[in-house]
Amino acid sequence: MIIPDIDDLVLESDEDGSIEELGRRVLSRGPWSTVAFLVRVRAGGDGPWEGPFLWLHRYQKVPQGWKLVSRFRTTEADQLRGLVEALAAWGLFTS
Repeated sequence: MIIPDIDDLVLESDEDGSIEELGRRVLSRGPWSTVAFLVRVRAGGDGPWEGPFLWLHRYQKVPQGWKLVSRFRTTEADQLRGLVEALAAWGLFTS
């Protein structure tokens, strides 16, 4: 799927309301752009919400707009906490 403008980006179709975007930040702009999403998800249409999870998406600029090339998604809240702890241990982030 091609996205005309990186600022108009919408997460993949979510007809049953199982993804809720809690936040978004464009981390880098240019021929290759990175967007971070903070989301919560639920299995099925009426299950309990899980998360928050971090989703990192990389987009490549193509003549028609932007194309999703790769993505990384945490699948457990503990992974997000582990990432914050690692960044803090490396001196890159303080909580």
